[in-house]
Amino acid sequence: MQNNTFFEDSNPTNIIVFEELPSTNDYLKELLSKVKPLQPYTVIMTKNQTAGKGQRGNQWKSAPNQNLTASFLISPEKLEISNQFLLTTIASLAVYDTLKTLEIPNISIKWPNDILIGNKKVAGILIENKISGKYITNSIVGIGINVLQQEFAEEISHKTTSLALESYNLHIEIIDLVKKIQQQIKHYTLLSSENSHLLIEEYNNKLFRKNEMHSYDFEGNIVEGKIIKVEGDGLLQIKIDNILHKVDLKGISYIL
Repeated sequence: MQNNTFFEDSNPTNIIVFEELPSTNDYLKELLSKVKPLQPYTVIMTKNQTAGKGQRGNQWKSAPNQNLTASFLISPEKLEISNQFLLTTIASLAVYDTLKTLEIPNISIKWPNDILIGNKKVAGILIENKISGKYITNSIVGIGINVLQQEFAEEISHKTTSLALESYNLHIEIIDLVKKIQQQIKHYTLLSSENSHLLIEEYNNKLFRKNEMHSYDFEGNIVEGKIIKVEGDGLLQIKIDNILHKVDLKGISYIL
């Protein structure tokens, strides 16, 4: 039987829970401007997010009281803007590791920051940074995970899933998922200060479609390509017709 209770511990450390918010990212951004200093790894979560943000200006739609919608504060030390992909790596690994504890198979990281089960998206990440000079002083990491929702809009149902759809024996408190992600974000943030190369290695070890031939939309053409790895700056290495290309999100899209 699935359990849709949000709370086991009603007052976890620096996790602030709301019944409803338009956007957890926006609320944390506003809080950050008013409370200085804000406690490291503060989390804003809501049971119902009415205007959630997705990548490329898209909206993240989530059914009320069924999913994880939360934003996590990272305040990195001396992280230059040129190394901002490290934050994507931290967040992606934190979500991946948390979901792996549920023993759901076939989880992977789809470049740059989606989490898949098989070929279907179960979680997404949106990162917004505050900049001072050449450094990132604060990063707001918005994370959405489909937990209990079992019906999705027709236009995305073929490429979207949830933890409930993938596990018949799912019994999880959403607040516990938030706590685990918070702990993993802290772990990887501390690790990144001296061992950032280890994080990108771990990210690549969990990469969707790595070293496999698949179809992609590359610069407006449908091609067959093989993902080699993601570089530390976030560029994707993909081999097409035996030529190695380094691309950003504008240059390529997946065909699922």
